Formats: sequence, C-alpha cells, structure tokens
Amino acid sequence: MAPMKGISIKLPEATLERLRREANATGRSVADLVRERLDAAAPPSSDSVYALTSDLAGSLAGSRKAATNERRRFHES
Repeated sequence: MAPMKGISIKLPEATLERLRREANATGRSVADLVRERLDAAAPPSSDSVYALTSDLAGSLAGSRKAATNERRRFHES
C-alpha cells in the first residue's frame, strides 16, 4: 500500500455514528470505511475513450449500420 497522509474532515453526527456502528460490526476502522467509499466514488484513472464511455455501451437505440454521409459535399472538377 502506498504511504498515506492524514486529513481531517467534519461529518454530521448521524453520518459519523453510522460509520462507527458499521466499523464496530465489521471490525474495521472508520478511516478504512471512509477510504473505501472515497475510492469507490473516484472516477476511473484511465483517460482512454473506451474507459470514459464504457458505461454508455448499449444505452442508445438506433441502427447498427456505421454512420455514413450519402451526400457528396465536394464535387470533383
């Protein structure tokens, strides 16, 4: 695991109590639970187009035919 730095955060009392109960029930620390949730909420570290759009696969309806432009914009002279 990479070296870690400490920070301080302020949480509503209800959130902190919920984290403490979960930490007690699972035998983990509150800090470990917070790290886990922050890591889960972080955007993917890859900058590829596929990584950025992979969650959109299958979400659009339409023809499977590749996009084409039937019109000729430039005429040969």
